Amino acid sequence: MTDTGTPADLASLEPLEPLEAQPQAQQDPMAAQRAGLPAPAFNMYCTDKMFYRFLFAGVVMFVGCMMPFSAEIGRAGYQTMSGGFFLLIAIAMIWSWWGSIANNRPTGLKWLLASMVPLIGAGYGLFTFDAGAAHEAARSLQHLNTDIPFSQTWGDMFSDMGSTIAKKKDAPERVAGFWRLIGPGNVLVFLGALIAEAGFIMGVVGGAKQNKNATKQKMQKAAERRRK
Repeated sequence: MTDTGTPADLASLEPLEPLEAQPQAQQDPMAAQRAGLPAPAFNMYCTDKMFYRFLFAGVVMFVGCMMPFSAEIGRAGYQTMSGGFFLLIAIAMIWSWWGSIANNRPTGLKWLLASMVPLIGAGYGLFTFDAGAAHEAARSLQHLNTDIPFSQTWGDMFSDMGSTIAKKKDAPERVAGFWRLIGPGNVLVFLGALIAEAGFIMGVVGGAKQNKNATKQKMQKAAERRRK
């Protein structure tokens, strides 16, 4: 048996401190906020505004794919073959440029080039849109139960928008009919792709200017050294 000591020895020992009185390790008040994933699409060290612009372009295209591409308002754009392909590009844009912002390094350049596909596809549909033909097609497919008033062309639509501001009665219905026939998803997909490609071109032009200025400065420094 082990010797546990006499009662006199035990009495001489100091009493233990209660657990509540023990000092606790100092905790970081911001630890809970830093845990897990970083803030969505934000990096304080990422100063390139183009990264955020490209991410926004992907979001706009994604929203467009969730909306109708035609007068059939019960079917979203991604439920068509072209819309499903556009949706893949939109998701890839969001994914790649979210990662680019987090890492402060561009990783989605190939998806910028792929955005030319929805830009051309949606743009062709918008610029060649025939409201009368779309109305007849919707009626034949029974997507329209009754005849609806609509603006015949883009010019008529913008004119009706001005009449809407002037509070004319029939103009708002014609504008609404025009947007239903064309499908608002097409417009948003085109707008998102346009933002992406415009930003890409601006980035290329800006990079070319920087390289030109850097080359010019090197030449000036080399000329100064030769003079000395």
